[in-house]
Amino acid sequence: MTIKYIQLSILLVLALISDIKTYKIKNNIVYPFIILGLLTNVYYNSLQGVKESLIGIMLPILLLFILYLLRMLGAGDIKLFSAIGSIMGYGFVFNTILYSIIAGGIISLEILIVKKNGRKRLVYLLKYLKISILTCSMLPYEDFNEKSDGSKFHFGYAVICGTIINIIVLFN
Repeated sequence: MTIKYIQLSILLVLALISDIKTYKIKNNIVYPFIILGLLTNVYYNSLQGVKESLIGIMLPILLLFILYLLRMLGAGDIKLFSAIGSIMGYGFVFNTILYSIIAGGIISLEILIVKKNGRKRLVYLLKYLKISILTCSMLPYEDFNEKSDGSKFHFGYAVICGTIINIIVLFN
């Protein structure tokens, strides 16, 4: 089990560095860990390991794809969750996703408080919902390429927090 936590730690550090530098979690970081996690689970748990890894890879895609379509989450974030699932299995990644979303909400709330733009963001959300309902379409919530409005943050921070919370819960 220690080898999995070492792999997970290296993955998270590399992903966070990439996210901070480029606002992207690069494929050349996540794909090797997806393969490494699969191989590790096959080695230690044979067919059950294959099942754990494959479901762990697919679960984030299935759960988070709608957030990607709405541009609320980047593809790199979803692939990062898939790499976590490949290494740690589907139960771990499911809980990590939940804790990461909660951590992301807390980080977003802190940004709203610091930037003092909560009212502006709420008006934007309500306008977005109104347009989406009236047009019966799923429009992107925000443009990921626009970083200067102060409403975005590196979701890698939330993933790290969610993972740490998950580990703490597991060991208590």
